[in-house]
Amino acid sequence: MNNDILQLSIEEIEQRLSADSLSEQQHTELKKVASENSDVAELMYQFYLNSKDYRNAMYYLEQADKFDDSYAQLCLASLYQQGKHCSQDLLRAKGLFEKSARNGDAEAQFEIGSLLLLSADNEDDIEQGTYWLNESFLNGNDDSKMLLEAV
Repeated sequence: MNNDILQLSIEEIEQRLSADSLSEQQHTELKKVASENSDVAELMYQFYLNSKDYRNAMYYLEQADKFDDSYAQLCLASLYQQGKHCSQDLLRAKGLFEKSARNGDAEAQFEIGSLLLLSADNEDDIEQGTYWLNESFLNGNDDSKMLLEAV
């Protein structure tokens, strides 16, 4: 088996992950490649999330965040918000929800809109929260409409 992970396609890496046939050296190489390749980072976090191996999933989610992967940002934000498989960090969660929302994720738009409205200290928070809930609704999140109607 060739130890140079760079020679493998995404599909081959996925097959070897599923078959649990990657060597320790190849796993180490994948960590390096994931920091430089968004497709590998996404493949790895999806694999580890599905495997419920959150320690490794967190590593690859953080790598994918560097590539502005909105789903990775949403997952990380949720984990940090809940303190699941990591220390709770509400400030980091809010920042990741915002990044994901700016990248067009409707669920993240709903989350940041809700956070801003429910903790609003001023008119700007209300305005920003309403903006994100409207964006979320326009992107297909019906929960946003119910919250907007309640405001």
